[in-house]
Amino acid sequence: MIPSADATGTSPGRSRTTTGLALGLVSAASFGVAGPVAKALIDAGWSSAGAVLVRIGGAALVLLVVLAIARPGVLAALRADGPALLVYGALAVAGVQVGYFSAMRYVPVAVALLLEYLGPVLVIVWVWLVRRRPPSRMTVVGAVLAVAGLLMVLQIWSAGALDWRGVAWGLFGAVCWASYFLVVDRAGARTPPLVLVGVGMVIGTVVVALCGLVGIVPVVVAIPPDGPVLLAGADVGWVLPAAVLALVCALLAYGAGVGAVSRIGATRGSLVALLEVVASALVTWLLLGELPGPWQLAGGALILAGVVLTRTRPEAEPRAAAEGDSLP
Repeated sequence: MIPSADATGTSPGRSRTTTGLALGLVSAASFGVAGPVAKALIDAGWSSAGAVLVRIGGAALVLLVVLAIARPGVLAALRADGPALLVYGALAVAGVQVGYFSAMRYVPVAVALLLEYLGPVLVIVWVWLVRRRPPSRMTVVGAVLAVAGLLMVLQIWSAGALDWRGVAWGLFGAVCWASYFLVVDRAGARTPPLVLVGVGMVIGTVVVALCGLVGIVPVVVAIPPDGPVLLAGADVGWVLPAAVLALVCALLAYGAGVGAVSRIGATRGSLVALLEVVASALVTWLLLGELPGPWQLAGGALILAGVVLTRTRPEAEPRAAAEGDSLP
């Protein structure tokens, strides 16, 4: 049966796909802004965990109000899938962002993001070794390309190799992002998307705050900042960047991402989300004047190509439990 077209001649399926792709682009661009905006606050005296706390804490406050009004079954979701939601909030929300923002203290923003994008490769290794599900040939090729790209980004043959602290934090972010792919299908199948994101933000906020209280990571939100918050060479203060982190880089980014995946599927949504790297590099160049070197750009291209191959599979192949949409 051929779908009927509306008055404009556009089929409902095509319109839904177009809307999903548009939401995916909005999500990727919103996530891409987070790195340079957070780095401006970090350079002005905030800690990495402090920037994360403001980002997810601000979004959590808004989502708590939405959940209170919509009442989409939060308690039922917690009873049915509490452990998965806890892991999602602690690792996929808090851990990913602490790793990414901490890496930015020692390596360029784009490099920190590229390290995080090794998460899908770690999922492949986990599924292969733990779940005894061997990857396809194309997946193996993608993983090899991504690892080769990582070696180029790190420039391990060079005396000017990247600071190991930035690399360690970036790989920690990749591990946490991998946990998202391993958890989100199980939780997402039983929990409404709004509940998943809202509860995840609240749990992530609590985890970061507790880590700060016990001294695992320093949580510093300097108000007023110790120095100027410079974006595009101008001191913009702390209020605007903090609001952008919470409302654009968390609330809008996650909301648009969920809307995109519901319309175009997890695999296509995750591929569109790769544009976050492009958006982050462009915004970082415009706002901070920072660009990775030629070897890092080439390595980044290999990492992205590898991730595309590892995330692409025939339609007839069953959907793996490790598959999910993307997370900045």
